[in-house]
Amino acid sequence: MNSLLTLTLLQQIIDQLPMNIFCRDTAGRYLFANQAFTEQAGLLQPADLIGKTDTDMPWGDVFREEDQQLLAEGKPLLYQQLYCHSGDTTSWMEIHKIPLYDEQGKPVALFGMVNEIDQRKELEQTFRQQQLLQRRLLDAIPDPIRLEDHQGLLIDCNQAFLDFMGMVASEALGQRVAHRLSTELPMGRGEYCLVDASGQGRHLEVTRVDVPDDDGNSLGILTLSRDITGLRTTQAQLQQEQHYDSLTGLLKLSHFLQTSRHLGTRKASLLLVDLQHFREINDRFGIRVADRLLSQVARRLQQLAPPQSLVCRVAADDFAMLLPELAEPLADWSRRLQGELMVPYLVEDHRIQIPVFLGIAHGKANDAERLLSHAEAALAQGKRQQQHCTLFDPELNAKLKRRQLIAAQLPLAIKSGQLTAVYQPIISTRTNQLHGAELLCRWPHPELGMISPDEFIPLAEELGLIGKLGQRMLEQGCAQLARWQAAAPDLVLSINLSPLQFRDPELCPQIFACIERHGLAPWQLELEITEGVLMENADEIESNLTNLIEAGFQLAIDDFGTGYCSLAYLPRLQVATLKLDRSFTQGLTTNQATTAIVRSVIGLGHELGIRITAEGVETPEQQAWLVQAGCDRLQGYLFSRPLPPDEFARSYQLPVPDSQPIGQPRG
Repeated sequence: MNSLLTLTLLQQIIDQLPMNIFCRDTAGRYLFANQAFTEQAGLLQPADLIGKTDTDMPWGDVFREEDQQLLAEGKPLLYQQLYCHSGDTTSWMEIHKIPLYDEQGKPVALFGMVNEIDQRKELEQTFRQQQLLQRRLLDAIPDPIRLEDHQGLLIDCNQAFLDFMGMVASEALGQRVAHRLSTELPMGRGEYCLVDASGQGRHLEVTRVDVPDDDGNSLGILTLSRDITGLRTTQAQLQQEQHYDSLTGLLKLSHFLQTSRHLGTRKASLLLVDLQHFREINDRFGIRVADRLLSQVARRLQQLAPPQSLVCRVAADDFAMLLPELAEPLADWSRRLQGELMVPYLVEDHRIQIPVFLGIAHGKANDAERLLSHAEAALAQGKRQQQHCTLFDPELNAKLKRRQLIAAQLPLAIKSGQLTAVYQPIISTRTNQLHGAELLCRWPHPELGMISPDEFIPLAEELGLIGKLGQRMLEQGCAQLARWQAAAPDLVLSINLSPLQFRDPELCPQIFACIERHGLAPWQLELEITEGVLMENADEIESNLTNLIEAGFQLAIDDFGTGYCSLAYLPRLQVATLKLDRSFTQGLTTNQATTAIVRSVIGLGHELGIRITAEGVETPEQQAWLVQAGCDRLQGYLFSRPLPPDEFARSYQLPVPDSQPIGQPRG
């Protein structure tokens, strides 16, 4: 009774287990099974299975050979997975088989347990797919990533890290690889330059953080490295382009001044270097040779600059050097620098020597902007006086401030009509009567008094205002000549034109429109140009000169003899008048060479059909000599200073200006 109860309880127990349980004897006959296995076999009760073999089962006798081998060897099969097919369905099974023996060790039965593990297999497959996806995503990241434990052993990494280290996973995982890096990396974020496996330096932005588990315990240290080598290279290139001159490699002026602001208040000197006749070199040899010459000048400056100096390129042919306090007198060092810079340069088989002017200013290192303006003023004065090395002084500072004030007020002065026209008579030596007048510009400043044209004309050219000023003076002069022509129909007005005006393609139409508005003929205007205009090789200048002469305007060369004019221009351009510079007139009675030159110029001009006007006549002796030598016209203080239009009119019996605004055409 107790034995039957035990078997019944055992059957109930195994029937409740969520797996297939069976037992077969050595002949393959089933001794018992649970309800789950019975249903798998297609039977109703476990008792229906007793005595049957696998040949009676739906799966057939496929396990017989395996069972006999297990019984013979006496080894249990503790784990086996089978992918089973049953009709249209498939499933995964997990099988465990244990041989059973009697007291003598003879095999008597085989106990088995079978689990359906489809759900587990699905989870495993999902897990493997996730692992594969994570690995591929990690390896797809181009930035090196690694996870280490707190002893520095590599737990995991991506392919980018392996490539950076020049290793494979089997070499790296579980090993200390941090020692292969060139620097110890602290926690947090930082930027480092590390060397990769190929020996190339790489800029990396590195972030190192602790990785906690669900309980807050540290799993290890995660290191993320972003390669910013390309970014830093591009930034360096942009900084180079922004701060350094592409041709010479020197500092640009903006960065030169910015850097100087951080140099403190120690004593320093700023030296401005100006290369002379650079435009002529550019025209003669071409831009390539000119650029290479500038590069050689820059290299020579860098080689000669004392330690802790700043050197920059200010403009096309100007350089600046901010020098520390030197052990020797700056004047001696500057002279030596100038001598070195004037040693001839060899550029593409051309031996080129270029004159150099220096402007120097002393002050504080962090005040380079003011020193530069002082050095510019010193340089300008040195060039006017042909002094190759000029030091800025307080008197020059006053001139500089005055120049800055004039430059600031000049645009409004031109626009508001503060600048007015005055007229200096030109006397004919043949009749000793008035031939014409030269129109000159004056600026009666309300605070500074009368400002000389020598001050404001160059500024007008620098500021790009000379065109507006010239047009305004032309308008005033033509309007005034129109008022006088009834009383003096043969009066000629001489008007100065700036070289910059000749570069304006609209010059000829503007002059034509002006004389038409005032009813004048072209021959009534004598247009004065300097010799330098004829020397410039520019298409606009050639075109303007030719068009003006063909239209009937008279052309005069002003200050003749002070420049480098080629005499070949005179007949080709049909020059009407040569105006002898006042420096020749001044030396007529004291310098034999001057008298010989003047006599030759008068003779040459007459041979070419060109009239001669002498400027700066101040004494009766000069007048007498020029008349005797055959000079055609005279101009100077002996006859009159430049006069306002009303005084000029009264002096030469011309109509006095009425209240009509100057510069407006007569109706």
